[in-house]
Amino acid sequence: MITSYQFVKFKEDNFVEFHKQLSEQDTVSCFDFEDSIIDFKKNDTNRYKSDYRTKVINLITSNKSKVLNSYIGFRINEYGLNRYHDDISALQQLKGMKFRVLFLANVHNAATLDTFLKENEDLNFEDVVPIIESNEAFADIEEIMKFKHPKFKNVAFGHCDYNLSCNLFPFIHQDNPRYWYWIQKFEKLCSENGLGFINSHYLNLNHSSHFKLMLKNMSRFFDTWGQITLNTQQSTDAYNFKYTDLINVRELNLLDDLNISEYASKIVDLFEKYNPLGRGYTIMPDTKIFICPQEYLAAKRFISG
Repeated sequence: MITSYQFVKFKEDNFVEFHKQLSEQDTVSCFDFEDSIIDFKKNDTNRYKSDYRTKVINLITSNKSKVLNSYIGFRINEYGLNRYHDDISALQQLKGMKFRVLFLANVHNAATLDTFLKENEDLNFEDVVPIIESNEAFADIEEIMKFKHPKFKNVAFGHCDYNLSCNLFPFIHQDNPRYWYWIQKFEKLCSENGLGFINSHYLNLNHSSHFKLMLKNMSRFFDTWGQITLNTQQSTDAYNFKYTDLINVRELNLLDDLNISEYASKIVDLFEKYNPLGRGYTIMPDTKIFICPQEYLAAKRFISG
């Protein structure tokens, strides 16, 4: 069984109906306070994040009685940062409303997780999910996953930030065999510590068959797990997925016969073409493939040498 954690776009239209529909497919609606808006051009990220945070909290509060039975979650900024404190203050405005999950960005060690839980006992959430997304976290991953707490049931992988942290380019995505060596590490430690695993997002939104192939690969490692999704189609595919399904499609390799320098320039050009304001993820309208801001930064770094 797969539980989806869909990182939803903010929208007021059909808010209640939309989130109820997701919950019927065992999908948690996650509002992203971390990566929802990153401003590369005007360096005005704090204002945009503050506006987004306020809109989300106000909308949930105004529909509180109607979404109580929906699965609601949040991804919040790294512990200790200014934006993290703003996130906690915003969640406290929900005044005890119970929500399903808190994704905690960029957890480096077990002590951070312990301190976070002690400081936020007043927040009414079921599950804190530390995201392993840096080289530093991987170095301490065994200690992190040995940590015990009733609200620590799952660990998540953030592969884009991990690629950036390791200074990798091109990025290693789910179409690369090395990705599955990382998953083997999680499989071993989750099994040893009785934890669930939540897989990183899949950026190719236009190819349901490749997404299902990725799910099939994941089913080799876990019987029950979570999957971060980026749209309702991915959540629906995860909900309906059966490991016995025959999926006749070759492994997707976006780097076939491509010069790395040309690829870096292509990433930068496409990101800036389709994201002129320089905020967050870029989705290419023809292929529906996301370019994550982390790979854009890595490509620029590669070009500059």
